[in-house]
Amino acid sequence: MIPQLNNQLSDELLKLENYIINHSCDVEHWFRAQWNHHTVPFYSSVDLRNSGFKLAPVDTNLFPGGFNNLCETFIPLSIQAATVAIEKICPEARKIIIIPENHTRNQHYLENLFHLHNILERSGLNVCFGSINPAIEGPLDFIIGENKKIQIYPIMKEDHFLKIKLNDGSIFRPCAILLNNDLSGGVPEILKDIEQTIIPSISAGWNVRRKSSHFKFYNAVAEEFAEFVNCDPWLINPYFTSQKNINFHTRVGEDQLSNNVANLLDKIKSKYNQYNIKHEPYVVIKADAGTYGMGIMIAKHAEDVTNLNRKKRNKMSVIKDGNEVSEVIIQEGIHSEETINGAVTEPVVYTIDQFVIGGFYRVHTSKEKDENLNSPGMHFIPQPFETSCLMPDQGRPCDDEANRFYAYGVIARLALLAASREMKEQA
Repeated sequence: MIPQLNNQLSDELLKLENYIINHSCDVEHWFRAQWNHHTVPFYSSVDLRNSGFKLAPVDTNLFPGGFNNLCETFIPLSIQAATVAIEKICPEARKIIIIPENHTRNQHYLENLFHLHNILERSGLNVCFGSINPAIEGPLDFIIGENKKIQIYPIMKEDHFLKIKLNDGSIFRPCAILLNNDLSGGVPEILKDIEQTIIPSISAGWNVRRKSSHFKFYNAVAEEFAEFVNCDPWLINPYFTSQKNINFHTRVGEDQLSNNVANLLDKIKSKYNQYNIKHEPYVVIKADAGTYGMGIMIAKHAEDVTNLNRKKRNKMSVIKDGNEVSEVIIQEGIHSEETINGAVTEPVVYTIDQFVIGGFYRVHTSKEKDENLNSPGMHFIPQPFETSCLMPDQGRPCDDEANRFYAYGVIARLALLAASREMKEQA
């Protein structure tokens, strides 16, 4: 099922997408030159929004948890990409442990683990799941569906190496560790001073990483790419600012946040006036470190910040693992003009190494085009990629379905490149 784009592309975005489609060889060469100087993150997912006048990422996750939502058609590409990625990072790898999130009873997340296991196993690895949750003292079996199950073992540490004791008493000692846990609660002692390769680096976790840092790097990447394709970087880049030392409970930093919102809204309005855009500008205020759609609010006026009721303050104060919010990113909101059966939707693109391996649409039947779709009630529809999403069909218009997916892949890889530079600085 393909989303409908409810408005025509603006002249500027149409020109940009036409360039991307008709000069795809140049675009691919530009990316290859970038990867010669930067190490690609092992995997990622990138949330995009398409307003018809702007196409840009709004979030980049380095511990993606939705492999179960990908289209089966692209599993062979996923396996090939995983093989390339493993060979780059740990060429001698034969065994690997996947460390999942601690909340492993979520059925959708368990399905994600099953599919991730399948991809890595079919790329030639012996794969086991090992938990860093201290509450898990023995193997846990999870039935996911008909003829599908996974087993998660407690991880042990000995002489700077992680290992697992299997049911038959044998020891599973891997060459590499793959984190599918974003470390929101910090780095546990068991993961420190490990001699095995940890993928991604523990510095990629939300204990260290900040969204504002990522978008600082993305801002530079967008400007470089915009110069390459001769377009306004704003077309692919959301404005943002950030703020520290905020407390939504005590209202510390509230006036500064209100001023930041007002200034960013004025900046967006100036661009809207430049391009004669009639939409109402808005910003998204997010916890600067976090995921799962927690700690997010929409503001269309500076007063929206000062008029929060107690329920909304509580919602903004705490994110995953009970972490309190003291830093936020204020990001330009991008209206999503894509719908499926009238429900607002946004694309999420998945990568392994430098390759786009598919994606899905996040759909919400009770949200508007200027709201956060990553919230309870959402559902997912796999993107039915065609072969031409990897290389576009220049004989078809740029807003053709397959070519639209290719353009999404290009923007997602710009975010991937930004993440690569971000991780290099944090290493």
